[in-house]
Amino acid sequence: MRPFRRPAPVPAHVGAGFLAAEAPALQRSFRAALHPSERAARHPVPARVEVTRGADGRVVLAWRNVLVGFVPESHLALLAAQVDAALPATLEADGAVHPSGDVWRLWVGPTPADGFPPAPPDLDTLPAPRDTILGVPLRRPDEL
Repeated sequence: MRPFRRPAPVPAHVGAGFLAAEAPALQRSFRAALHPSERAARHPVPARVEVTRGADGRVVLAWRNVLVGFVPESHLALLAAQVDAALPATLEADGAVHPSGDVWRLWVGPTPADGFPPAPPDLDTLPAPRDTILGVPLRRPDEL
């Protein structure tokens, strides 16, 4: 046995695919993971996503070593079981990071031929973080 050898990643089965949850709250993560030219072009970017367990029973989606989403309730049981079955290897899925209005979103699964669907209203529950400068929150014009 080689001491530092990792098992090969296991491909995830996600069916037709799904949108990752909590995109508005994770926009800083998307901006950190995207290259400047990708942000400027605002085109879909292919993504190889690592699927792992998170706190409170969540299943976390990481791209380029940055947390960019959570598995929604509709796919939670399926992917949680796959993560557990894949151990000690990592579970990975293909997807795409794409712009959707003012936010970047993660699609997990094969790219839809007819375009990415809009996000359902109950998909994102976490509020977007407030902008700060050195930890001091900025007040928005509507809060003055």
